[in-house]
Amino acid sequence: MAPQKSDEVRSALEKVWLNSRPEALARLATLERFAESLRSGTPDQQSWETALSAAHRLSGSLGMFGLNEASSCAEKIEALLGEGSTPDLAATVSLVERLRMLLERTQASSREPQRRDS
Repeated sequence: MAPQKSDEVRSALEKVWLNSRPEALARLATLERFAESLRSGTPDQQSWETALSAAHRLSGSLGMFGLNEASSCAEKIEALLGEGSTPDLAATVSLVERLRMLLERTQASSREPQRRDS
């Protein structure tokens, strides 16, 4: 792809991401609430299913935006929640916190001027 076209595609994708980011953060908040419910006991089936759906959707959408590390993190959360037994608290909390950090990083990088690689 020509450099100009590549920049146009990247710019368009960044705009779509900025519009999609609030939804991704809402899904992350769902995962954070689920992790908190794990801390205080066994979460109910509805919150479990909602968290599993949020992790699944994040895994796919983040990958579509090229946020591969965040997508992988969401995929690991999905796998933990999909095992059927109560997920490991420490692993779940750690992955949700990592996902938060990765998504916050996307906000910081979207405010920085674009640099071209040489």
